[in-house]
Amino acid sequence: STLADTLAKKLAVCPTLGAAYEKRSITELSALADEIDRATTELENAELAYKEIGDITAASERIRDDLLPKMAALRAVCDEAETKTAAKYWPFPTYGDLLFGVR
Repeated sequence: STLADTLAKKLAVCPTLGAAYEKRSITELSALADEIDRATTELENAELAYKEIGDITAASERIRDDLLPKMAALRAVCDEAETKTAAKYWPFPTYGDLLFGVR
């Protein structure tokens, strides 16, 4: 059962329940998903602009000054989302999987 299902079931049983935890969690995860989408779009646009640069020095500077910070921003929001998402719903390996599951 997902968080939204749990919220719907609780409210179906008792519409006056606050269900603050579920509502707050859904709101936080939705905001993080929106931020991931925004950061991904910014990174994709920066990558397209980078591909147009012909000079290797200018391209390297663009990576350093534009792409790497955007990658770090995307990673930060994904890391936060991972801490609020059950592993079975996470679409790629968790840090734990990567650190302890690789043989």
